[in-house]
Amino acid sequence: MDELHSRQFLISVLGFCEEITVSTIPLIKDCLFCRSAISKQVFAQEPNGWSRLDTLFSKGKAGGTPTSTNKEYYNGEIPFLSINDITKQGKYVRYTENHLSQSGLENSSAWVVPKYSLIMSMYASVGLVTINEIPITTSQAMFAMQLKDKDLLDYLYYYLSYFKYRHIHKYLETGTQSNINADIVRGIMIPTYGHSRNMEIASTLQSIDVKIDNELSVLKLFNRQKNYLLSQMFI
Repeated sequence: MDELHSRQFLISVLGFCEEITVSTIPLIKDCLFCRSAISKQVFAQEPNGWSRLDTLFSKGKAGGTPTSTNKEYYNGEIPFLSINDITKQGKYVRYTENHLSQSGLENSSAWVVPKYSLIMSMYASVGLVTINEIPITTSQAMFAMQLKDKDLLDYLYYYLSYFKYRHIHKYLETGTQSNINADIVRGIMIPTYGHSRNMEIASTLQSIDVKIDNELSVLKLFNRQKNYLLSQMFI
């Protein structure tokens, strides 16, 4: 293929990638809107009953941060969760940017949170919720919960995510920065619509999240391809 035809081919493929990108972004926005609308509609309904959050977990506590001036406490093998990890990864955390050493764990109030626990931030980005897919430690800014019934994991994730945007402002303690504390988290009232209905709600919202994740993967793939093609055009 000569240089002219090669360049024309690259331009053609680049145009296709751009079309996919342009069409995918509105689809993702629609899915996000749909998830939010369904959450509002579902959780606004009168439930069969209410349960305090602390009756639904077998262990729940905040973490801790080792003294930052002691370098021996960091850069080990134990994942140490940050707000940035949650904002980057969303519902499921699979890795962390920072790590503690065994010494750091032993010399702080941090504890190893078993995988598939529910974690909520109490400071800074208040109310962010995530599920850890790996054993993890957190700072005192986060409250981690081991659920009694793992079947409720997705349902509680989606309700607490809804709670963050609809209700958490009522509980914020005003100081240098707004935050909540562990007692507030323990006392959050969780609606129940019956086990099967709770599972149905979680499944519906999860299916939307799967669609969003798939579209985001497509978007990233074609953006990488676009960048590669652009780099080839200017060689």
